[in-house]
Amino acid sequence: MNKIAALYTNEMIKLSRKMSAWILIILIVISSIAIPALVKNLFLESASYEMSEPIDKTRITKERDSVKNAIGDPDIYVEHQTLRFTVGDKVEEIFATKLNLYEEDGSINNYAHLACYNAILANYNFDRYPINGTFLAKYAFVEYQNAYLELCYLNRAFFSARDNAWYMSYVEATENLDLAKKAFFEHDFSAFISYLETKKEDTYMDPSIIRKIASLDPKGELSILEAEQIIDAIYDAREYQHYLEIGAEYVEGVYIPLTANRRTQIENSLMILNYQIDNTCLINSRDQAAAQSKQFAQKAGRFLLVILLIIIAGSSISQEMATGSIKSLIIAPVKRWKIFTAKLLSLFTWLILGSLLITALTTLSTMMSFGASSLPPYYFVSDGAIKTIPHFLFSLLYFLVDNISLFVYLLLAFMISCLTKNTGIAVGVSTGLVLTSSFTSYFEMVFGHHRWIDFLPFSNMDLVSKIFPYFSFSGYLDSENAGFFGIAQGNTLPLSFSITYLAILVFIILLIAFDAFNRKDIQ
Repeated sequence: MNKIAALYTNEMIKLSRKMSAWILIILIVISSIAIPALVKNLFLESASYEMSEPIDKTRITKERDSVKNAIGDPDIYVEHQTLRFTVGDKVEEIFATKLNLYEEDGSINNYAHLACYNAILANYNFDRYPINGTFLAKYAFVEYQNAYLELCYLNRAFFSARDNAWYMSYVEATENLDLAKKAFFEHDFSAFISYLETKKEDTYMDPSIIRKIASLDPKGELSILEAEQIIDAIYDAREYQHYLEIGAEYVEGVYIPLTANRRTQIENSLMILNYQIDNTCLINSRDQAAAQSKQFAQKAGRFLLVILLIIIAGSSISQEMATGSIKSLIIAPVKRWKIFTAKLLSLFTWLILGSLLITALTTLSTMMSFGASSLPPYYFVSDGAIKTIPHFLFSLLYFLVDNISLFVYLLLAFMISCLTKNTGIAVGVSTGLVLTSSFTSYFEMVFGHHRWIDFLPFSNMDLVSKIFPYFSFSGYLDSENAGFFGIAQGNTLPLSFSITYLAILVFIILLIAFDAFNRKDIQ
């Protein structure tokens, strides 16, 4: 063991003196630190929700004045008359309004909007209940306008045509307007929900979902984006529940029966989603932007680490054999397997240190760019309960699992180096395989899925989505949405099959490499 340790130390010293290694290390450091800061604005812009202009008294006044100038004297559009209706054994009397909302060319003018804006400006307390910023304020404002305009359009009917049916519609529209007014003018969630329940078929909002938001946010303080994230999550949860009920999942236009593993995964996803909804810990726009920025930075760093390790592995044996520098080790009373082991250990050390370096730097840079609290944990289900993994630990584990393919390429470059005694061939072939590794999916697109595709090495290297199937609940993107920088969605192969396949592949590569190293004559 002492000789292996000495050989390992000597190998680490030699590798640390390579200029190409330090150039790539510097590039890894720069990319890991710079990318989260550089792409911050890009992610926040795509993830944020911004209204084109604040909804405040100034904006409404501006729009009111614009409409008023366009239609001229508003009195010419209004007529009044007292009407009586007999409802059962009662006579109801109302001071009715007739609105002329049509121009001579048949178009509808904006008098109804003018009347709505005037009502808001005359009665709304902008200081106590600012409209901008919260989900309740914004959508109560929208629904109040809808209710007001509905009543105005109802008042287009000629006085002579207003019968009992019209009167009942008028009473209903007036009651709806009162609810919408209370919801908007007082930011009252219960009135807002009551209004939506009366308009179930005429509103795009599901009252049951808004009731859920109200239970989580009784004071109506959730931002528009936060509330809309909850709405999206509730719809996702309903979709998961639907899949479980029918026993099939909708994928690319067809329903596919659920396997036992997929059913368990959907059940766990539903548990995680409901937990995040109930505890208001859904991934917000900043958390998502932070996670995805870090994901991009890690992928860029990983690509550079791939190149670095392939160069190191590809030259580890061949360069020393080609230059004859390995003679001193062979002449010494050291068995070749110890030299072989020391070189492998040094390569693995660089892999682990590179992974730690990239994870630490991308985490630090992301925290500096987005805030220390912006990186969410990883959620999963264990023994029927929701568990979490702290973000840094998850990020490191995710990165190491993502580097399983890198581990295989590293060994492959090492094996070719032992076989050919040629650094260029070892590095070139290994790099080519890295760059073409994503073509497995194209095989399936061209030839369809065949059993032989399952036995290609590339089909078994992307294990992240199998080991961490709930990554999306922590803000990470899959490869479909993020391209080269995303997490490749695992195929239908069981995790046990892929791990067994890779273990056998690694064993064969090591066996060939050791045999070549053991048999190769030292010139």
